[in-house]
Amino acid sequence: MSMTAIDGTTTSAFSALGSATSSQPALGKDDFLKLLVSQLQNQDPLNPSDPTAFTAQLAQFSSLEQLSNVNKNLEQLVASQGLDAMSFIGRDVVAENSAFRLDAGGVDLGYRLNGSADEVTLFVQDSFGRTVASLSADELTPGEHFLAWDGKDENGRNVPPGDYQLLVSALQGEDKAVSATSLVKTRVTGVDLDSSGTLLETDAGGIPMTRIRRVLGG
Repeated sequence: MSMTAIDGTTTSAFSALGSATSSQPALGKDDFLKLLVSQLQNQDPLNPSDPTAFTAQLAQFSSLEQLSNVNKNLEQLVASQGLDAMSFIGRDVVAENSAFRLDAGGVDLGYRLNGSADEVTLFVQDSFGRTVASLSADELTPGEHFLAWDGKDENGRNVPPGDYQLLVSALQGEDKAVSATSLVKTRVTGVDLDSSGTLLETDAGGIPMTRIRRVLGG
């Protein structure tokens, strides 16, 4: 094989690899390195390869190796999160989430107060932003508190199953607002892994794993 044929083969291979790294690599990093060594061994000493092109080829190799390592680390991270999330199935969790799904049987709603309050009210709104129920809370001290909502509206009628929103109003005195966070206590029934992250399937709907604040029970 002539020198020209060798140079043409290696240059074409490097170009193909450079264009493939943005999608599915045609060659692995080991193949890339073998071609690079072959090019060095077979170049004409009196007419060596262009050092600029050689530098570009080394940069392509470095980029390919970095992409390979990043993909490997991401795969390990997703697998680790998936295994951790699997351990939640069948357990009760506390989620910092205002959105929840109501099915038959009601749901445990909660709130976290960052200070003492004189009055706390939980407002349940439907998907249209209409308030369907308001619940007066008795626990007014700082910390997490919960109460069961039986799924009935202001007139004692069952609201239809569906998606709802929890808003918490906490006041000290007549008009001083106290910082409060909406909470939902529910049981994990499954895990959904997708490109957007780990989603826990619960009795109160899908909740991102990042929203979980506590796991209850053993």
